[in-house]
Amino acid sequence: MTNGRRLPWAQSPRVFLFAAGVGIIGGLVGTLFQLGSYGLQHAIIGSGGLVDAALRLPWWQALLIPFGGAIAATLLTAGLTRHRQAQGMPDVMEAVSMKRAQQLRVSSTLARALSSLALIATGGSVGREGPIVYLSATFGARFARLSQLPATRMGIFAGCGIAAGMSSAYYAPFGAALFAMEVVLGNFAVDVLAPVFIASAVSSGLVAALATDGLLGDLISGPPVYVLPHFTLLHAGEYAIYVVLGFASAGAAWLFVRGMRDAERFFAWLPVAPLWKLPLAGLMLGVIGIWLPHVWGNGYHAVTLLLEDIVPPALWFVVLLFLLKIFATSITTGSGGSGGIFTPTLFVGAAMGLLVGMAAHALLPQVAHDPRTYAVVGMASVLAATTHAPIMAMILMLEMTRETDVFLPMMISSIIASVVSRGIGVESVYLSPLRRRGVVLPEGIEETALTTTRVTDIMRTEAVWIRETATFDMIVGMVEKTRRDCIYVVAASEELLGVIRIHDIKNYLADRDLGAAVIAADLTVPVPPIRPYQTLAEILEAFDDPEIHELPVVDPVSGKLLAVIDRRDLISALSVEVLQGAGLRAKFVEPEGAQHYVEMPKGHALARIPLPRDMVGRALAETDFRNRSRLTILTIVRSEGGRETRLLPVPGHVFREADALIVMGAEEDIKPYA
Repeated sequence: MTNGRRLPWAQSPRVFLFAAGVGIIGGLVGTLFQLGSYGLQHAIIGSGGLVDAALRLPWWQALLIPFGGAIAATLLTAGLTRHRQAQGMPDVMEAVSMKRAQQLRVSSTLARALSSLALIATGGSVGREGPIVYLSATFGARFARLSQLPATRMGIFAGCGIAAGMSSAYYAPFGAALFAMEVVLGNFAVDVLAPVFIASAVSSGLVAALATDGLLGDLISGPPVYVLPHFTLLHAGEYAIYVVLGFASAGAAWLFVRGMRDAERFFAWLPVAPLWKLPLAGLMLGVIGIWLPHVWGNGYHAVTLLLEDIVPPALWFVVLLFLLKIFATSITTGSGGSGGIFTPTLFVGAAMGLLVGMAAHALLPQVAHDPRTYAVVGMASVLAATTHAPIMAMILMLEMTRETDVFLPMMISSIIASVVSRGIGVESVYLSPLRRRGVVLPEGIEETALTTTRVTDIMRTEAVWIRETATFDMIVGMVEKTRRDCIYVVAASEELLGVIRIHDIKNYLADRDLGAAVIAADLTVPVPPIRPYQTLAEILEAFDDPEIHELPVVDPVSGKLLAVIDRRDLISALSVEVLQGAGLRAKFVEPEGAQHYVEMPKGHALARIPLPRDMVGRALAETDFRNRSRLTILTIVRSEGGRETRLLPVPGHVFREADALIVMGAEEDIKPYA
């Protein structure tokens, strides 16, 4: 629900409090999931780092462990979701961006997270951040719903959950907040920035405090995530190498995204039952793991080994790591595996950066002194190329390494990689799955308002219509009675035939001689109809004609006239959604997502307010609320068991502590209660 004028929503202490609550949820979710995955991995593969433990396995265990994990992941998804689809990162992004965060289901998200847990603990080439992020987003949205905040804010709190989950996984509160805003929300407005940063900071602080105090043992060590030698620029010509790395990173991003898309197509074509596709990929991963288990898991331990080695490994070995990691991640996700691709992307970037650094060091040893620095820069630039979010990539890697001097090289390579990747057609690794499903996420608050607000949200049901057989006298009478500019003409079946515009016939209104000689069908002109399910973006072009100020809304099946929408409706909707400014309409949104625009006098608004404490346990008739507040109660919102019900404000209604009120009145009267 949006009031008639712009309120400092982001500065509300209540919002800060709930954003911090989402941050705590994200921190706990991230901590528990990481502990669970580490514990399960140690029980199955062995203690220590994943690569070291996997290298100690006999060949038959290296072959069967990923296969068994893939079977477990498949059974968990199929058994826990039944007939409903498990929800992963693409679903969360779609729900948040399209203002459908209330559709995120805890059961489906938990099923996907448990499936990811089985896959990650057995060497599946996916990251932990995926399930952590979409669990945090789902719980954040559910928490916002229980907090009785307006439903329009649920998407922002889901974004807070995304930032909190990412922050708990990487100890990068700034970078995680930028990820939520730049990649998912596409919005840097203050109303988004403030709560998202609070949630991210609280989550990172909670996990860092637990790690510092030793409460998590040696499993979660705290920041920095990656340790590298101190960077020193010895030669100005080294910047040219970082330019080359930017182009190379764009090529690596193209290969990575193309590999995942081709793997998805391959497994979709493969004539095998869906339940066996992921186990087949697990078996392939097991075959690779017999000789090269470095590509197992999210790649964190392999990257750590590369950065710790003072002497770089052989060139052929790094090339093999680069190619096989792309292959392993592609078959894991393409076959239906669930998990994050953020950390595998960092692995690919590290391998590409190390390749460029090793080549530069071999050709120009006096200029490129340490190939490991290029590995870190490559992580940022490939991440920027695959997400189209260079700012997020640079800040995130800066926080993960705590090495500030490498920021300028990362800036050069990341921006070049992002620009070049767009130029060669590399899609965002997070948006490409949605595009293949036909979902295009809006960018910016204006496009979001146009693509998520539908005709049904703002149409007026008071359309004026007349039968096609009506005489001219009846038309004149209708004009005088309604004072409307458009009279719609319908057939006997109520199907819309067209419109009579008063401007077209105003010269004949005084000619009573026409009488019954002219009927409505003679004066009707065609009019482009619109459908209730269309978005404002789809109907905007219809209003390009300056002569059209109003359009009819018709039933898509029967063609019956349902309602009308005029130019003022569009302007008011954009004012409410984008500017949140004063207008003639207030927007009321139900928890299920239904939206209603209500005509309001200037200076008045609809608002949801908490129940005043002195009204708890008393009947409405005893409170004298209307006289002392000058507000009209429209609906009583009762929360029970996590569900909200709407009750009519009858005099005998007895209020409960968890009740909330939907009221209407002057803005200055609402403000003390908000």
